[in-house]
Amino acid sequence: MKVIYPVCIFQTKDEYMAFVPDLNTNNTYGKTLEEALYMAQDLIATYILEDLEDVKRNEIPKQSKIEDIDIKEVQKYWELEDKDIISSFKTLVVVDLDEFAQKWSNKSIRKNLTIPQWLNTKAEALNINFSQVLQEALMKKIYKE
Repeated sequence: MKVIYPVCIFQTKDEYMAFVPDLNTNNTYGKTLEEALYMAQDLIATYILEDLEDVKRNEIPKQSKIEDIDIKEVQKYWELEDKDIISSFKTLVVVDLDEFAQKWSNKSIRKNLTIPQWLNTKAEALNINFSQVLQEALMKKIYKE
């Protein structure tokens, strides 16, 4: 599933600040515009996939129309008037929630596997945690440590 949220970007001499007005005043930043936009995607995905799950809500926050977002109000709310803002603009950020969930989710899933009986017997006798061993082996294989 993809979601689209308006994001307000404020550029200073040091960074780009990204504000997502529809997500309970959440914000992030990046050293470059590309990094700030990616971080805004990450913030949206994290909020929807993790924060909402924590409070047992299944509702994805309603997305505002970009024309309804007043960038001056966002700037005022975050007290950015004192900052040296070089430029500011509104944009829409598209987030593929399935892609983020697949890439970053820590949710455990069940996997069935087959091993020789003798190996199972020895491992159980040593109280080996099969899940932990499989995770460690997969990480080692994936990242070639």
